[in-house]
Amino acid sequence: MMAKLVTRGDALARAAQAKRIEQIGARLKELVRGVSIETDEARVIVSGRGLLKRWLIDPQLRFLAGDRQ
Repeated sequence: MMAKLVTRGDALARAAQAKRIEQIGARLKELVRGVSIETDEARVIVSGRGLLKRWLIDPQLRFLAGDRQ
């Protein structure tokens, strides 16, 4: 019984994580133009020219994951 509960909890957590990763990726596409954004199972990968400078200047980029819309 406990194993089923743990398995169900794990599946729910993975689904919530995947949903949040997609939300973050979509938000980044709105905020940052001219970059490549890829999402996978557990991360959002953003790459592009001048991205580090933009990240340093724009607090919306630095604190995006904490943004609860």
